[in-house]
Amino acid sequence: MNHFIQKTFQLKDPNITIDMDRVEEQHYKGRLSLFYFGTLTYVPKACECCGIVNDAYQVVKNGTRHSRLTLASITGLPAYLNLAKQRFKCKTCGQSFTAKTSFVDPHCFISKRVTQMIMDRATRVMSEVDIAKDTHVSPNTVRRVIHQAAATLRIRPTSSLPEHLCFDEFKSVKSVKAAMSFIYCDAINHQVVDVVEDRKAGSLKNYFIRYDLAVRRQVKSVTIDMYEPYIQVIHRWFPNADIIMDPFHLIQALNRELSQYRVQFMNTIRTKDRRLYNKLKRYWKLIQKNPNDLKATTYHRFPLFDWLTNTQGIVDYLLAQDTQLKATYQIVHQLGDAYRTNNWPRFESTLIQAKQLQLPAGLRRVLRSFKKYQTYIHNTFSYPGLTNGPIEGINNKIKVLKRTAYGYRNYSHFRDRILLMTRLYVPQTNKKDQATTYAA
Repeated sequence: MNHFIQKTFQLKDPNITIDMDRVEEQHYKGRLSLFYFGTLTYVPKACECCGIVNDAYQVVKNGTRHSRLTLASITGLPAYLNLAKQRFKCKTCGQSFTAKTSFVDPHCFISKRVTQMIMDRATRVMSEVDIAKDTHVSPNTVRRVIHQAAATLRIRPTSSLPEHLCFDEFKSVKSVKAAMSFIYCDAINHQVVDVVEDRKAGSLKNYFIRYDLAVRRQVKSVTIDMYEPYIQVIHRWFPNADIIMDPFHLIQALNRELSQYRVQFMNTIRTKDRRLYNKLKRYWKLIQKNPNDLKATTYHRFPLFDWLTNTQGIVDYLLAQDTQLKATYQIVHQLGDAYRTNNWPRFESTLIQAKQLQLPAGLRRVLRSFKKYQTYIHNTFSYPGLTNGPIEGINNKIKVLKRTAYGYRNYSHFRDRILLMTRLYVPQTNKKDQATTYAA
């Protein structure tokens, strides 16, 4: 039975003996709890104070000291171990010391198993108060464990950087002067490298200057959105890195302009042609949809249409009502299809073709940005497997964490929690992704 209890409590210290005949149920901190009792004793090899070897019984037993250790929950009830630790006294120096155990850290009354449970729950989207309730400790204890664990995960400037990085930002806390904080991760294994308080160029300069030039030269690519300060930082501090424009933001910008012009055209005919207005409003998803996914063979009835048609026919009818809407539709989907097929010459020729067409002001502005960042967009086609998708997912998890915790006031606590959520466990990457080689 003693062996069974030791396995249950994960007691790997053979010097601890559990009293199998004594288990008490007591109300502690307002809850029914289980109390177990045990002793810790052994023969020390030497005095911990003066270091004299205990070969002639120089160290003798000198009473016990009782400690109440917090254990993991058992059958849903809080569990504690009242441990009687052996006290020793050295005859040579006259000083006393207490027996040590690997079951808990020095000067700590929480078992290592409970500490591991706190760190494990800290990787999930849970508030610190909920973690404290689950592990039957105080919120301050949870915060201390998170801080200690995060301190071991912080990257040092002397360490190496991943070859492929992703840059992005997220809404920061109120204690930070800047509205957005900077975060970057490994583009291959999706593990967060670090978090910086501010995303401005000056703050990023002060951060990345700590790394040696040899370390920064190892970075081969950085994936970003179209945020100008990131481009300046990469050119200055990562001389060998190719800048990759995130394809999601490129396609999102195109689709947004297509949707905005459709709404603009709808508003001009709202009172003139109500039936056409309703059709544009009802079938807006077909206009945004990939033309290759539209059906042109199967005919049946659709609401608002008085004749048999199909999805391709609906789109053709709506586009025929306005030449500028049709031109916008063609340019947007041609650029999108060029990216999906990884056809850079077609993407480049479409940008040139767009100059000859009458397009909305919003789409012309987006295409001017594409022309300005054409070199970086070309890198997007050269590195088809690298996107900002992983870091966007991490940012979403950070937003959910803030909402679950009802916000954070302290930036350092928030940063520690982010590092623990994203760096405690090494993510399992796809072997196919690891084997992929990217052309320069």
